[in-house]
Amino acid sequence: MAQDLFLYENISEQLTAHIRSGNYQPGERLPSVRALSKLFGVSINTVIQSLRKLELDGYVDIRERSGAFVCAALPSVGSGQSVAHFPLLPVDVSLSEDILRYMEPHTRAGILHLGIALPAAELMPVPRIMRLYRELTRRQPQAVWDYSHPNGVASFARQLSHRSLTHEVPLAEHDILVTNGCMEAIELALRTVTRRGDVVAVETPTYYGSLLALEVLQRRALEIPTHYRDGLCLYSLEQAFKRGQVKACLVSCNAQNPLGFSLSLERKRKLVELASRYQVPLIENDIWGDTVYSGDSLPAKAFDSEGMVIYCSSFSKSLMPGLRLGWVAAGRFHGRLRELKQISSITTAAAPQLLVGRLMESGGYAQHLQQLRARLQAQVQTMIEIVRQSFPAGTQVHEPQGGCVLWVRLPDKQDARMLFERALAHGIHVFPGSVFSAGVNHSDFLRLNAGSPVTAETEAKLRCLGELAGLSQSG
Repeated sequence: MAQDLFLYENISEQLTAHIRSGNYQPGERLPSVRALSKLFGVSINTVIQSLRKLELDGYVDIRERSGAFVCAALPSVGSGQSVAHFPLLPVDVSLSEDILRYMEPHTRAGILHLGIALPAAELMPVPRIMRLYRELTRRQPQAVWDYSHPNGVASFARQLSHRSLTHEVPLAEHDILVTNGCMEAIELALRTVTRRGDVVAVETPTYYGSLLALEVLQRRALEIPTHYRDGLCLYSLEQAFKRGQVKACLVSCNAQNPLGFSLSLERKRKLVELASRYQVPLIENDIWGDTVYSGDSLPAKAFDSEGMVIYCSSFSKSLMPGLRLGWVAAGRFHGRLRELKQISSITTAAAPQLLVGRLMESGGYAQHLQQLRARLQAQVQTMIEIVRQSFPAGTQVHEPQGGCVLWVRLPDKQDARMLFERALAHGIHVFPGSVFSAGVNHSDFLRLNAGSPVTAETEAKLRCLGELAGLSQSG
């Protein structure tokens, strides 16, 4: 695997040198994939990897069915190396005040909520959930009233384990600990395998909640370059592992927030193989995994034969955030994580576990997921079309493979924080991209939530947001 990675890196370096020397001018189309394959004597897949790395580094723009074109403005490089070859340096995280500020408008009434990533309640089987809850409190009042086992309710854990039967390494009931949402699982995982001052590798951009957890726990972040289609750069990650820079790696492999990509099965295998080879614990946040529109959404945990993956998930995005129902499968770290859970929150409420366990056992949850994925994908496509029609020329937005967020790049390096203020004054809540990085990246991005049906009012306000982005551009 390492040889393949070095091969495509080498080709991308050669193409980068040609671009920077002026052999290919801004706007010029590079040779076709087949031509480059013949020129370098490598497979078409290797050429595609090389071009995608060039796109990640900011040297080319890949246009569907047209090819790869040299970007109008090339990235500034101090040492003649591409962006991904800069020495990766850990940084302290200090985003809590910004994150709280940008989250606060979500509680306000009378505004369009495009900030917080969450499918709307009307996409969920709320009446059925309430009916099941009333039935549980009537039939099992003692179980609902009492503490549950620290590991969780056995019937619920059993249903979770059944969902892993297609994994190469299935989970057993005793492998699972139930948590109060996914964030508790992630926090417990970080406390299990790292200490204060340790460095954790993360994608960039990554979910701001993960960065907030690092800040609160006083860990530092090492940001790994990440592509909107292929996920984090495995070459850069391996270099960090080789140098002993990190104590753990925190990633999302399915419907990643905010980029929306899902790693291929091959890249998931490689990711787990790297973690096992270098003995670096891999914390997998799979909270959006159940929303992948189509294809195989197996987690990286499915290939974890050595117990190096700590798998974290919940039902907050796929069913009901108010349940606060998450779970973790910690592999070889199970014992220590269980100890931390017991001194942290002791146990998790039984009622949500009994409820969701019943819903899974009846087949109702699987049926709901089919409908949810189709509706989310339709809403996402509708919003993308509106953004492309109403935002200023040069705006970039790509269709995610799951979830309900759009990662939108504004033209001319606009600062999305300014657009946040303007939008809020017009009753629109968005999330600036700057808080999805511990460094100074992504300030010209914003994240939009497409979790709600697109009504006439939603469309009007989206078009208003596009006009505001245009005003910011001209201003």
